[in-house]
Amino acid sequence: MHDQTEAHFGTYRCPVCGHRDGAELLPDEEYRVIQCTYCETALEVWTRGSHSVRFTVQVAEEPAL
Repeated sequence: MHDQTEAHFGTYRCPVCGHRDGAELLPDEEYRVIQCTYCETALEVWTRGSHSVRFTVQVAEEPAL
């Protein structure tokens, strides 16, 4: 079972360029805005569930920090 005090690591595929990469969500984050490491598009990633290692991803409305 996933511990709520640990960060959640997962993978995603950029919807713009198709690049696969990994990201991490902290226990208090519902989602995180990140930047694709290949095309630099701002992306929102969030978990599909505590047992999934894949993130749901979409292009973010706000730029990545």
